[in-house]
Amino acid sequence: MEIRQLRTFLAVANTRSFLSAADVLFISRQAVSKTIKQLEDELHIELFVRNQNGAMLTPAGIYFYPRAAALVSDFDKLQKEMQNIDSSYRPSIKIYMALGVYNIYARRLMEYGDLHKNEVTIQLGGCMDADCETVLTDRRADAVVSFTPPSGKTFDSTVIMQSPVRIMIKKDDPFTQTEGLYSGELQNMPLLLYTGGNEFCPWWPDRPRKVDVCSGDLDFLFSLLKDGFGILPLPEAMVHTYFDFAASIPCFKKVEPCRIYFSLLYPSYYDSLTYNLLASVKQDVFMQPASL
Repeated sequence: MEIRQLRTFLAVANTRSFLSAADVLFISRQAVSKTIKQLEDELHIELFVRNQNGAMLTPAGIYFYPRAAALVSDFDKLQKEMQNIDSSYRPSIKIYMALGVYNIYARRLMEYGDLHKNEVTIQLGGCMDADCETVLTDRRADAVVSFTPPSGKTFDSTVIMQSPVRIMIKKDDPFTQTEGLYSGELQNMPLLLYTGGNEFCPWWPDRPRKVDVCSGDLDFLFSLLKDGFGILPLPEAMVHTYFDFAASIPCFKKVEPCRIYFSLLYPSYYDSLTYNLLASVKQDVFMQPASL
């Protein structure tokens, strides 16, 4: 069944004449008759009763008419919409990142977007780490990158970076020269802990003390560090993104590795184009080692 056959059927039904339908369609009467015959043969049913008064719809033709009209209308609407779409149209995907992760990957995502600007538009957003799951669930983003994996079972999550957490300290501090650092040596040293929006620092094994400063605001914590306030446990990549005058102290045994997750709703929520684009972005941008 072709759209041409449906148009011919509607023309005959509306004019009640094969000859009048031919005039409307600017084709011969023989072409109209042949097309209707092909349609009836394909459907295995008569659509018209031909008589001296013209062509009248059979009961099957009456049933078929509104459905054929709807199909032709939808076809014409789609054709018009596609003609009005700019030839430069490209799909858009939105990726939200926890604020600390944003500073690692935003530049690389923008570079990826520039490189593939004819294929996809990438929109970036930042939020607190604790809000990432809500952002994804509410469909404000197609994917999120965060320090903590989503808790629900409707997510597809991958660890995209695992970095040892190091103690970062100003170069002129005496602790910089220490070969190994243990918790006892930190008792009188205020720690700056980045929480990413959680109530605690996800990669720090202990609860904060009264002398420690916890915040989800990285700029605030780094301003304190630059003023010599204390030391800061953070993923190595994140710290180097901010400044290069800090040195690392390697052997603090209690600190857990930091994982960064790329999460999206299960593939069934997306059309194949969107999901393939997200998979491509993850592979090309997030799965590569972060440049420091």
